[in-house]
Amino acid sequence: MAEAPVSYRGKILISNSTIVTDDFNKSVVFMIEHDQTGAFGLVINKPSRYMLHEVVVGIPDNVTRNVRMYWGGPVDHSFISILHDRGELKEPGLQVIPGVFLSRSYELLLQLLDIENSNLKVFHGYSGWGAGQLESEFRRKSWVDHEATQEIILLHNPDATWKDALRSKGGFYKYFAEHTNDPLLN
Repeated sequence: MAEAPVSYRGKILISNSTIVTDDFNKSVVFMIEHDQTGAFGLVINKPSRYMLHEVVVGIPDNVTRNVRMYWGGPVDHSFISILHDRGELKEPGLQVIPGVFLSRSYELLLQLLDIENSNLKVFHGYSGWGAGQLESEFRRKSWVDHEATQEIILLHNPDATWKDALRSKGGFYKYFAEHTNDPLLN
């Protein structure tokens, strides 16, 4: 009997210490979609050098201009995505996990920027894998999967996300996060 394919949709992927020389070093990817045709996710712990108003055209002057964007991954930097927690809005987008929604709507972005206490992250680019590519990376032990939570996706300090995600996984991963400063030493 064939094994059912594993889907990482709604999980986080934590880069293993074997990924040290590329953009995914110490990254945590929130998986939006994953099936037999490929996978799509957003790196949640890599603030971009860009501010929102530098990338998204038409942000009104009355809207806060100090929103830092996030680097979602190496694919298509003109691709803008929003992760947020405002499910009560008329069209919040796709609920990926309870309390975390994905949208690409400019109108929704303006709404979210206008709501005090909105928890949101705006991304340029994304992380994408073709059919079987992510599974191959798992066989090479490049990633560790873990349950995603609203806190780690939207509220967490990006500088601490990678280590804290490993800690929350527990066991060996917790030990590694607490006792290793340089992944190159492992």
